[in-house]
Amino acid sequence: MPVYKDKERGTYYFITRVNGKQIKRRGFKSSGEAKRAEAQAILDADELDLEDPTFEFMANEYLDWYKKRRKESSYNKISGITNNHLIPFFGKKKLNNIKNRDITKFHDKLIDDKKAVASMKIIHVVLSAIFNYAIKQEYTTKNPARIVGNVEGKPKKHMDYWILDEFKKFINEVDEFIYYVFFMTLYYSGMRKGEALALTWGDVDFDNNNINVDKTNYNLKVTSTKNEVVRKIEMPKFVMRLLSQLNAQCETEPKLTYNVFGEFHKPLPTSTIDRRLAKYIKASGVKTIRIHDFRHSHASYLINKGVIISVISKRLGHTNVATTLNTYSHLYPSTESEAVKDMENDFMTAEIIEFKAK
Repeated sequence: MPVYKDKERGTYYFITRVNGKQIKRRGFKSSGEAKRAEAQAILDADELDLEDPTFEFMANEYLDWYKKRRKESSYNKISGITNNHLIPFFGKKKLNNIKNRDITKFHDKLIDDKKAVASMKIIHVVLSAIFNYAIKQEYTTKNPARIVGNVEGKPKKHMDYWILDEFKKFINEVDEFIYYVFFMTLYYSGMRKGEALALTWGDVDFDNNNINVDKTNYNLKVTSTKNEVVRKIEMPKFVMRLLSQLNAQCETEPKLTYNVFGEFHKPLPTSTIDRRLAKYIKASGVKTIRIHDFRHSHASYLINKGVIISVISKRLGHTNVATTLNTYSHLYPSTESEAVKDMENDFMTAEIIEFKAK
């Protein structure tokens, strides 16, 4: 049977049939490695009962199904979790032999490895999804991950962000105009990095001071935004003026389909952005944050300005306000104290004393 090359990833894979069932394996570094793996799969045919598959077989079946139906970025995340955590632990076990206690032991291992609660919960969700897929495909009738439940504990709601003074120190060190505009746009829009890199000049409405966000760029591939939420973000006029100046600096008249942050149809390289970010952070002396934390900085900025949560949610492109509240509620530490402080003004001390004197 032939092996094939995955041109996108530069790796090899094979497809063969055993006992009337298709087996597909990918991720081999060479065609020879793929052929040897295929030969081994055929030799093991007598031992392989696809009506009672191993967890590894089921996980790979699920990944193949997932890849055809989800974004590449989502697939890469799920694939990483499956190959780095789930297959090494459950791989050779028969799917139907995995008991509730095995799930608990897996949780214990994650805890012993000192994984963050948020990470453990995501890993468990993927594990449960594989069992749910197996149930739908009639490989099994039970999902022990669902019975045991997710890892206990609440994720720490900690995130890095810059207050305005920190951002000003940072932006004052930016010495290339395109990056100056890029970082200003991120801070004052709350866009995700991929959304900013997917912007074209046709998305920038200079007349109405807003930016249309309806796509994202991941590994040079343009797809719909996360959750497929389309939004228009109203921008400060000084940021729009910067964008106008960037447009005017183009050597040729930019077409509406050209990238705002990049050349023609090619966006700025993410690796270069990361290097520039690190360079300017070092020069300014502010704390280190990630590009994604510009989004959190924007949310914090709006919260400190007293902007209502529904407006913040709309600017960030969340599917509902509950997501925004769940993500940023910890940034309101003094809300209750401020509310009680306002109550103090409802009655003057003299009025209370007068009541007691009656």
